[in-house]
Amino acid sequence: MDWPDTRVVKVIVNPQANHGQAAALLPAVRQAAMRWNNAEVLVTTRYGQATEMAAGFTGVDGVIVVGGDGSIFEAVNGLADAGRLNTVLGVVPAGSGNDFAKALGLPRDFKSAVSLIDQWRVRTIDLGTADGRVFTNSLAVGFDARVAHLANEIKRDTKKSGLSLYLTALWRIMFADYYCHDVRLRLNGGEWIDKKILLAAINNGSTYGGGFKITPDADNTDGWLDVCVIDALPRWQVFWRLPFAIAGRHKWMKQASFYRVTRVDIESDAPLPAALDGELILNRTFRVEIKPGALQALVKD
Repeated sequence: MDWPDTRVVKVIVNPQANHGQAAALLPAVRQAAMRWNNAEVLVTTRYGQATEMAAGFTGVDGVIVVGGDGSIFEAVNGLADAGRLNTVLGVVPAGSGNDFAKALGLPRDFKSAVSLIDQWRVRTIDLGTADGRVFTNSLAVGFDARVAHLANEIKRDTKKSGLSLYLTALWRIMFADYYCHDVRLRLNGGEWIDKKILLAAINNGSTYGGGFKITPDADNTDGWLDVCVIDALPRWQVFWRLPFAIAGRHKWMKQASFYRVTRVDIESDAPLPAALDGELILNRTFRVEIKPGALQALVKD
């Protein structure tokens, strides 16, 4: 497909994505960019740089991110900071998890992903907000976030990625540092609920952790956040219940509660570990809200 002469895009590449394997894509990215009206290709060299780049773009129709969920998180927050969320977002999945790409139905294969950018099919999708930052896919609080924090450390030292990386971190937490969290929850501005939980997932997409189907019915175009709260469990129960949750077949569990909301508040007396689209944070309070139809993204269909 021939591009309009007036369409202007910028390409952000994170060469460190997926243990540095994304760097090998650079020559092919530069070649593809020639088809996109000789789009400028910018390469990040440090944490947070994609946010700065995206915030500084003016007069562009689209931003293409070659990287993983963390790179997308940075770029989208840069657009949000600059008040330019009307800029179209394209993704070439090159990370270790690629959960947002899965939510958009994008192929992992580089040539197929690039061909979708050529076709420029745009869909309006929702975003979430958490304490002043936007996210495309998920906020995990509690056990899963602690696993994500450890997985980030393991990723630096191994070649593991996706579900394999998640499970490696999971086993280490289970055997060496297992505990649950006392929290207060409020859904849609209602009454506060005191709970001891294993985890809370507040999602715009259906998966996190590289394919963990914690909110299997989530739809990032429906104007709702899907929430899964799993109550405290003894360690031994986590082992046999986990495969059901990974496969998205855990609705039958009485310890699992599911909600569709526009706002969630979470509080705790102790700092709560959280993972926001892979961004690792530690807070005592979280306010999470939906921004319906806030972003335009390139999709498969």
